[in-house]
Amino acid sequence: MALLFTVPAALVLLAVAVRMWRVDNRGLSIGAIAAAGGYFAIDSVVVALDGALPLALVFTIPLTLLPLGILVLAGYLIANGVRMLRTESRTLANGLSLIAGIALLAVPVVAVLALSAVLSAHDDQVVLRAALVAFIVVVGLVSTYAASFFVLFLGYGVVYRRARVGDYDAIVVLGAGLVDGRVPPLLGSRLDRGIALYSARVSRGPDCVLIPSGGRGSDEPRSEGEAMAEYLRDAGVPADRVLAETEAENTEQNLLFSRAIADAHRPGSRVLIVTSDYHVLRAAMLARRVGLAAAATGARTARYFVPSATLREFAAVAVMFGRIQIVAVALCALAGLGAGALVWLAAGV
Repeated sequence: MALLFTVPAALVLLAVAVRMWRVDNRGLSIGAIAAAGGYFAIDSVVVALDGALPLALVFTIPLTLLPLGILVLAGYLIANGVRMLRTESRTLANGLSLIAGIALLAVPVVAVLALSAVLSAHDDQVVLRAALVAFIVVVGLVSTYAASFFVLFLGYGVVYRRARVGDYDAIVVLGAGLVDGRVPPLLGSRLDRGIALYSARVSRGPDCVLIPSGGRGSDEPRSEGEAMAEYLRDAGVPADRVLAETEAENTEQNLLFSRAIADAHRPGSRVLIVTSDYHVLRAAMLARRVGLAAAATGARTARYFVPSATLREFAAVAVMFGRIQIVAVALCALAGLGAGALVWLAAGV
């Protein structure tokens, strides 16, 4: 009987995800729907093979390896965070992988200590036991939700970065900060990627422009767009093909101001956004939010920089869906309060 539900559910959800991808693949909801379809597909396989596989072993192995995986990941993030703080500036953003690694170790330890306190509580400590149970449930649910959201963000980001970008008439290269007024390696990799895409495009026809986009930061002697335009011209891009945008202060403004430049050059220009690989999905989602019909593609980033940058992007995407996060945390809190209330009621107080 279960297969009568799970198989159609898997097929319908996966079909919906494919349809949404073909219409506009810049929505994280596509990944959520595909993940739900995948869950039902796996469940269907498990049900169909009931009795043919040692299911206890199938589930035991991942559960056994999970603690080891958490330790390895936490150790990697802590080591990466230390390297980031030593190599780059000592900012909160560069310390995100260190914070995440410590949290990965701290959350299960705190949960185990709380569970131990519940089990050792005296019979007359009902309120304490109920509070601890509520705390454990909230921490467990919030951690599970955050991990699931992160896996969704990470997985869909990988899939999106491998999607075909289609044709384009204008290439917008997003700024990433200057060092003493010059283009640093991170921004240089974006510009090099833009140059490669420009060269590929002009081989099919000359009417393509590069739009380096970025305003002047408070600690910068000139705008990012100006420095990026100089880099492009020095690399051999014709000056009349470089249309610098020099006023934007954030990614949304990069996209809006650059679209105006592209449309002024050629109304209805097909735009391709170039940024770092870790930033591709959010750039595409922001383009969709501001009404810009543009795909995004990424340039390679130094490996040691990726974990902190990815965590920063994850935090930014989570903020984009702030209402969903508030509702999810509220539901987790209600579940925790409910569990605590059940413990209190079961004690007959």
